[in-house]
Amino acid sequence: MMSSSRIGGINVLRKKDTQGSDSAGQVEAERGLEAAQTDTGVPVPADELEFDDHLPGKTDNAPFRRRDFFDLSPEDVTVHKTSDPVLARRKPVDLKPALGVLCFLLIVGAIIAGIVLIWPSSKARVPNLVGKSLSNAMETARENGFIPTVTGWGYSEKISDGVVISQRPESKKVAKKGSGIALEVSKGPRPETGAAPGVPATIATAPSNQENASVGPLSSKIVTIDPGHQALPASQEWSDPGMSKRIAPDNGGRGVATGNAECLVTLDIALKLKNLLEKDGINVVMTRETSTIDLPEVVRADIANNASSDLYVRIHCGNSEDPSKTGVDTLYPAKNKWTEPFYEKSKEAALFIQEELVNSCGIEDLGAMNGYDMPGLNWSRVPVVEPQAGFLTNTKDDNLLAGDQFRWKVAWGLRNGILKYFNSP
Repeated sequence: MMSSSRIGGINVLRKKDTQGSDSAGQVEAERGLEAAQTDTGVPVPADELEFDDHLPGKTDNAPFRRRDFFDLSPEDVTVHKTSDPVLARRKPVDLKPALGVLCFLLIVGAIIAGIVLIWPSSKARVPNLVGKSLSNAMETARENGFIPTVTGWGYSEKISDGVVISQRPESKKVAKKGSGIALEVSKGPRPETGAAPGVPATIATAPSNQENASVGPLSSKIVTIDPGHQALPASQEWSDPGMSKRIAPDNGGRGVATGNAECLVTLDIALKLKNLLEKDGINVVMTRETSTIDLPEVVRADIANNASSDLYVRIHCGNSEDPSKTGVDTLYPAKNKWTEPFYEKSKEAALFIQEELVNSCGIEDLGAMNGYDMPGLNWSRVPVVEPQAGFLTNTKDDNLLAGDQFRWKVAWGLRNGILKYFNSP
């Protein structure tokens, strides 16, 4: 007997045995349903399944099979619909995460490009300074982030005095900002006659229009005069007796306009001062009377110390990276454990000398101030000052120092200040 039931929503035909038990038929029906599924696992509709009891050799428990088109009756053909496998729906791709990552990378790239293009570079091309005046060349170099330094002077028949002849490194080369540019500057045509620039003038009698600042018994006073620098190369020295640090060699400067060496200018002023002080009855000790000598700062200080000097006068000219800086100043030692015994006397002498230098020279007063880490001051054991009369790096001061009359004014200012110091209460 045939009966039908629903398995998983599908009408299934099954046979029922004569005793009314349908368990075996149900099992076979389930097996037939599984076998009738397609390879994709999609169940075959019930109307296309039939119990295969017409096949020869099959028992009543034969499984279900799929009905082919040719198995349909004429009535079923007209309403038959092919049951195609159900294709899985394609899941749409979510592009939002990818677009987010892409936007993040674009933003980071833009920031990096901005930093590279906008952030100041640590390197720059060296400007062309050849043919420029020294002051203009220095200004141009500083504007481009470099440190200009005059390392040499030379005569030139074609290039005017004070104009840059050559530079190192050459222009258009790429160099690190903050590095130096070495300049060679023209001194103009070589003079056909006369002494070379900077040769000390013959010591003459003091001009008659100068009057002594004061008089008194000064025969017991000892002044050591040290003309700053020398023609021979200097060497490194310790900053103080405690050997706190090494100080780089200082070979002095040269006149920005004249090319005169500082060691020659200071020697000429020192010899003039010696002439004036000896006429006042003061005993004078010179550390040097020639430029062709190798005399470290420590040795010069020892000369003053060993002479039991009442005052040690170190004559120098000013040098500055700023070519516009002009005037006179006087240095005295900073107060420390080595200079403390004579610090106050040094400061007093510096104030007197600075005042008289300004009065005599008639140029800008830069004041009296401490000098730090200076071997010539720290190694002294007697009152010490270092007057700087004009700046060789300033065209106006350099031209003044080239004149014999102005150097006499410097010597007179120094002499008058020293006398005031000795005669002060």
